[in-house]
Amino acid sequence: MANNVRYESNAKEVKKALVKLEKAALREAAKFLRKEIKRTVPVDEGVLKKNVGSWVKGRASEVPVLQIGVYDRARARKKGYSYAYHAHLVQFGTVKTPATDYLRAPVFNNIEVIRQKQAEFLREIERIKENGLPQEEDEQADD
Repeated sequence: MANNVRYESNAKEVKKALVKLEKAALREAAKFLRKEIKRTVPVDEGVLKKNVGSWVKGRASEVPVLQIGVYDRARARKKGYSYAYHAHLVQFGTVKTPATDYLRAPVFNNIEVIRQKQAEFLREIERIKENGLPQEEDEQADD
């Protein structure tokens, strides 16, 4: 009598689920940061606020990275916005106007909020450890 043992590895599925959770955590933080950055832009309305965007980059084999900034000329045109050519002048200042740190300051001032948002997704990882992988769902596009 031979005992048949069958081994199944879910390592690929687990890695995919972890990467999805990492990207979702970064997108959640990006949503919050975009609002904060737009709130700190010194002009109440205009081109610069519309051109603040975020990108979660990274292939499946890489650690995802969040980038926040101002759209370049091509991306602004693609989205139907006017290009914010003056974004760096507002950030770093000129001879006549002082610098306004609208990009970095909101990030550094809200580190604790970002950590809390990412902790929510870490709890999801713990849930996966306890209950197994979630059922497949369709991925939603970024806003």
